[in-house]
Amino acid sequence: MGTWSVSITGNDTAADLRSEYQAAFYHNDVDLALSKIDAYVRKNGFDESYEEEWCDYYYSLADFMWSKGILTDVVRSEALRLIDSGFGLAIWEEAGTKTLEARKKALQKFRDKITSPQPQKKKITINLYTKPIFNIGDVIALQLQTLNKPYFEPREDNNWHHSISEDDFRALDGKYIVIRKIADEVSYISQVEPAVCDIWPQFQLYSKVFDGVPDISDVINLSVVKFKDHRFPESFTCPGSMFYFRKRKYVVLGNSQHGLKDPEHSALIDFGNIYDEMCLINVLFPL
Repeated sequence: MGTWSVSITGNDTAADLRSEYQAAFYHNDVDLALSKIDAYVRKNGFDESYEEEWCDYYYSLADFMWSKGILTDVVRSEALRLIDSGFGLAIWEEAGTKTLEARKKALQKFRDKITSPQPQKKKITINLYTKPIFNIGDVIALQLQTLNKPYFEPREDNNWHHSISEDDFRALDGKYIVIRKIADEVSYISQVEPAVCDIWPQFQLYSKVFDGVPDISDVINLSVVKFKDHRFPESFTCPGSMFYFRKRKYVVLGNSQHGLKDPEHSALIDFGNIYDEMCLINVLFPL
């Protein structure tokens, strides 16, 4: 694993494990979370005999727990034992006296931290979309909101190859587009707590803009928009948050299983980005 600084968290092991700590403590009480984390670390091939990685693991664990106000006496005592015994310092000696002394200073600073009063217990949060939104086959109308969104003139040297004027773009404000959910794309699954994952819905975009909320019968026979600038052009994924759909006054028109097939990788429309309306218009009104 890589190391880029002498700090407790300046290494790949600490960086990789942080999301696992979040998942474990988010979903379990402290004792069970610690048990699951320990089992995961040992299953992945390192223990106390791998001094460098063991320190990276244990120090980052103690640091995370202290920051959340859940550091136990057992974990603190073991971290202090490792520090005071010089465990894991051999690899730093090989890097030279200057680097070794810098590491010792970092360890002393860390020691002072975890022996000081820890913060009040904080709620563990994860920045993931852990539950799917909508059902496969749901056909959903979304309101365009173009009045105050950025507009870009079409240019040959980028991906803004559209044929809609700014006036026409603004005039689309309040009109509706229709999408159909075809899959859920799971981009991350915790190895410690598989119930914690990141789920982004995948949609098809129908090739018509409606003045108001349409009936599903007006939609299901329409063609699907091609995202021509992408390798897999017939669908897009977006963040799995209902917040973005509520903002666009979504209406579920019904459910259609017609023509559903195994999806491929798709384009990305980030509904949390102010440019997303222009991205959709760019597809709907190509040159």
